[in-house]
Amino acid sequence: MVNVETLLENRPGALSGIRVLDFTWVRAGPWCTRWLGALGAEVIKVEWPDNPSTRGIGRPIPDPVPGFEQNLNNNGHFSDTNANKLSITLNTRTPRGADLIKRLVAVSDIVIENFAYGVLERWGLGYEDMKAIKKDIIYLSMSGFGHTGRDRDYQTMGPIAQALSGLTYTSGLPGQPPAGWGWSYMDDTGGMYGVMYALSALYHRNMTGEGQHIDSAQWIKGVPLNGAVFLDIQANGRSTEREGFPPGNRAHWPGTPILNNYRERTVAPHNAYRTGPEGYDDWCTIVCFTDEEWTTLVDVMGLPAWAFDSKFATMKGRLDNQEELDKGIQEWTKTLGKYEVMQLCQDSGVRCMPVQNNLDRFENDPQLQHRGIFRELEHPTLGKWPLQEAPFKMSDTPPFNVRTAPLIGEHNKEIFEGLLGVTHQELVDGFHDGTFWPIDYDRTPYPYLQEMIDSTSKVTRSEDTLEGISGSDSDERVSRVSSDHGALSGIRVLELTDEKGQWCGKLLGDMGADVIKIEPPGGTSAREVGPFYHDNPDKNRSLYFWHYNTSKRSITLNLETQAGKRLFRQLADESDVILETFTPGYMDSLGLGYDELKKSNSGLIMCSLTPFGQTGPWRNFITTDLLHLGAGGQMACCGYTDSDVPGAPPIAGGGGQAWHTGSHFSYIAIVAALLRRTVTGSGQYLDVSVHDSCALTTEAHVNTYIYTKQTVQRQTGRHASVRPTDLTQHICADGKYINVAAQILNRLTLDRLKALGEWMDEVGLDRDLLDEKIRDPEVITDNELFMYLIQNASRDAIYHGGQRRGMNMGAVRTPDEIMRDPHLEDRGFWEDVDYPEVGERFRHPGPGGIFSVTPSRITRRAPLIGEHNQEIFCGELGLTSDDLTFLSETDVL
Repeated sequence: MVNVETLLENRPGALSGIRVLDFTWVRAGPWCTRWLGALGAEVIKVEWPDNPSTRGIGRPIPDPVPGFEQNLNNNGHFSDTNANKLSITLNTRTPRGADLIKRLVAVSDIVIENFAYGVLERWGLGYEDMKAIKKDIIYLSMSGFGHTGRDRDYQTMGPIAQALSGLTYTSGLPGQPPAGWGWSYMDDTGGMYGVMYALSALYHRNMTGEGQHIDSAQWIKGVPLNGAVFLDIQANGRSTEREGFPPGNRAHWPGTPILNNYRERTVAPHNAYRTGPEGYDDWCTIVCFTDEEWTTLVDVMGLPAWAFDSKFATMKGRLDNQEELDKGIQEWTKTLGKYEVMQLCQDSGVRCMPVQNNLDRFENDPQLQHRGIFRELEHPTLGKWPLQEAPFKMSDTPPFNVRTAPLIGEHNKEIFEGLLGVTHQELVDGFHDGTFWPIDYDRTPYPYLQEMIDSTSKVTRSEDTLEGISGSDSDERVSRVSSDHGALSGIRVLELTDEKGQWCGKLLGDMGADVIKIEPPGGTSAREVGPFYHDNPDKNRSLYFWHYNTSKRSITLNLETQAGKRLFRQLADESDVILETFTPGYMDSLGLGYDELKKSNSGLIMCSLTPFGQTGPWRNFITTDLLHLGAGGQMACCGYTDSDVPGAPPIAGGGGQAWHTGSHFSYIAIVAALLRRTVTGSGQYLDVSVHDSCALTTEAHVNTYIYTKQTVQRQTGRHASVRPTDLTQHICADGKYINVAAQILNRLTLDRLKALGEWMDEVGLDRDLLDEKIRDPEVITDNELFMYLIQNASRDAIYHGGQRRGMNMGAVRTPDEIMRDPHLEDRGFWEDVDYPEVGERFRHPGPGGIFSVTPSRITRRAPLIGEHNQEIFCGELGLTSDDLTFLSETDVL
């Protein structure tokens, strides 16, 4: 077992020396800063006891000791979400508090907040104000709609962002309400994008001395995650409002035209199947990509007679007869436990994984245990509990949780006296005058605060002085990159990926890196995935490939030939990053492993993104996006309330989210390593697991099991929960759905009744509601009034009317509708990309964040197979045209 404490002492984190001023709350923002802390940054969380927060939400521990009273310091989920941070309490609305915040800005590298638009500006802390204090400051705002656009004053939370972005609509069964997501996927993923944006801006700052503002919009970051759907709408005129879509866990819904589902290949079997002993979460997922895999599955099932019917002999036959096919498979899976089915299939080379709930991931998953995903740390009030560790390994700067969440205000003395030089008497006065603690808020449950007041001892801080990482010497840096395009301008990436890692490569390319996609002769397998332009299955016409491979150049190269290895080494010697998704050990077997390549390029960073990482009992298992969403826990919490759709299976959300999630963590690891290299000059090896990444991305569900030993139940259109919760997704008068989150109350206040009455009057409903005679809250005491409004008005009237009144709610929209969203137009979200080979221009989704100095943007359409062979091999490596011809004829290119 690794001694983490010793490791941390000897190896500083990738962000050692970086200071983050953290104004975030709830989930997306704190999830972002938590991982910056795990990477080594000092994160100072600014709090105030009176403000809304997640500190007091949820049961603290399973069996509190006698006399235990819940307070702001004993929430287990908060402890995990806010690990690796320091906490100060400060009233930012007072002149003294505002002055101290400005002094903190002056000694910080990046400020992060996820308030609604305009909050920091009202504090006198807009970007220009911060820039005047520290000219290379980075400011990351993470609001729901961003700081620009007509709807910038609207609000979101995870389920609202998912509804608005199309992700809710694309998750579910045909003919049923949207199943949605069983947790705040866009809180978790929004947090990941926050880390990605912060690291990218920090890297650019380290290379140029320039800070900037990143205007990030939560729901907009979800739009590109729908996959190739927007290209299909444009190129093929195909609406998502069609029969058989979304197809649940299937790649295609029986009895409808065979069209792509924007997740992966159109194959059968491709579904979730009940397993023994047929309990609530006894399910597995099975996928066969080829006839050979199907034949192997038949053998694993014991050669049942039904499977030899000729109608199952071909892929088309299996797609046309899925009901019978799935029934036969499930009759077999129900005779075994889900882990038994998995082992039998994987041992024979069949793609199969169990659907794991929050208990399974913590108790029954040997791969997560092997990878050390859960590690215990001591919390001052909760005691010793497991926290979730990073889903990637870094050879030189390993990311680890260094502490549980801080006690509220725990570091006031350390930060105000030790960092800012406030005198002890000023600290004491601040506790009494409302600067550091509300005057009328009881401090008794927090005795350490009194100890802080009573202690006159000096504070000594050990400052990290690693040159170059803190930004304090930015004026002296010599820039070697341009701000014209992208924070990663000047970085070269060699990408050897299939479906698993191509999204990461695209994100790096759109952020300015020169990404060279190295494909085998004939092209990567991702080119065989539909939909296709005009439904013509040509490897250069895959809309799926077009979506995931913008801003890249393509060369072909056979790495299993000596000439191919030699050329790859030449490229690696001049590159910064290698991103690969081969099976564990493959690159080493070719003599192209990291230890070999770094001998001639000590600054090289190599990232291996694989289904389960480089080590562990599942490391060689074969998977698909569906399988990872099952094993990673997403499916177990997504689906339908049994009374709504009896017997419905767990549902995997659409759009290829497992590959996206692994790619997001890969991006984080890569850019963190690049940042560290600006200090040390050395590269390192990165081991990223898709499974680990998915297992960490279900918000509170793992913590629910850790702290309460309870599993969650799926609910239609809302969070899974250990017990039934109120409906949040409702159908409107026009047959479309609205997600109102927590806006429906059990009891109406007078103010609420007045607001609803005026709103109903606005849409022409029951003017009598404005009459004084019904303003007595005893007359209407539940949600009937709000529900009446929803049922008698259109979805968009409810959405916009509610948001204009400060109600956090969102329209459940189709991708077709999203393409017409005027707020996206205001932000310049869509990027026009020319495809000269077909004589058309298509709009691609752009980034969810606007960088003020180094905008992320698409620089070229996805490349044709080997399109840049001449440019790279001849123009950059010095080969001749004759050399190129010879290499092509000998199967090297």
